[in-house]
Amino acid sequence: MKTIKIYLGVLFIVFMGCEEVLFEEDLTEAKTILIAPSEGATVENTSVTFSWEAVDQATEYRLQLAQPNFENASQVVVDTTVTTTSFNTTLVKNGYQWRVRAQNSGSNTSYTTASFTVIESEDFSAREVLLIAPQNNGIINATAANLQWQAVTDATLYRVQLLNESDEVISDKTTTNSSLSITFPEGVTKWQVRAENNTQSTLYTTRTLTVDSKNPKKPVATAPVNDASQSATTVTFSWTREVVEGTAEFDSIYIYKDQQLTQLATKDKVTSPSDIDLEAGTTYYWFLKAFDQAGNQSESSDVLRFTIN
Repeated sequence: MKTIKIYLGVLFIVFMGCEEVLFEEDLTEAKTILIAPSEGATVENTSVTFSWEAVDQATEYRLQLAQPNFENASQVVVDTTVTTTSFNTTLVKNGYQWRVRAQNSGSNTSYTTASFTVIESEDFSAREVLLIAPQNNGIINATAANLQWQAVTDATLYRVQLLNESDEVISDKTTTNSSLSITFPEGVTKWQVRAENNTQSTLYTTRTLTVDSKNPKKPVATAPVNDASQSATTVTFSWTREVVEGTAEFDSIYIYKDQQLTQLATKDKVTSPSDIDLEAGTTYYWFLKAFDQAGNQSESSDVLRFTIN
């Protein structure tokens, strides 16, 4: 009886799952109602939040944004799918058209569309500096970085600051250009820019940048030892490596079938120890290299040889 109960339970779950799929509501006749920005709206803030009403039985929404409109688009600025009924992005001053449709696994509504314009506020202090590069939370492997931002009308200069992890200002520079090359310290640093004129300044716009210019240490292969042999085709590889402070590090293994290292058998991202299946009756040559998130890499470990009989 116990077996029968389990079987019936499984059938019930499968049936209910199928029923949910079969009876998912068709959205074809439904409509997505936009809330903001509304048709013809003028937005004085470059940080724009798009919002719309929820559609019953919709599981997600497809949002697209074109400049200046979809019929004559110079670019599609946003094309994304979200599960919420709002989306935020930063835009330069220009004319835009946006549209949203609701969708589920089997159907979708038609797009609902509205056009709007982003302008700069008449109040200089309410304007916003739009940062361009480097991207927020970016990681680079050189200490020198070229910061770029969108020019602000009526600005006479831009103040650029670097802040450490305690939010203490460690660098304060000004420029009349909309870019500045600056040297960052190792680690995580905030950088921020504000526009200034003779009497006013905007608020700072801030991003974070991580600098890691240090190469990982060279891995030291420990097994299989040089000239080892075994009959099992599953080989256990192990090694050691000293960790360098900075971004996350990882190891890659390279296994070749020839001493000249031209016939690659396998290459993989691995952790020590790692089991790898290989072919019998073959002599292999292997080494490791370490990498980090910033793109730095170590020297190759010594090349070792082993045979599977």
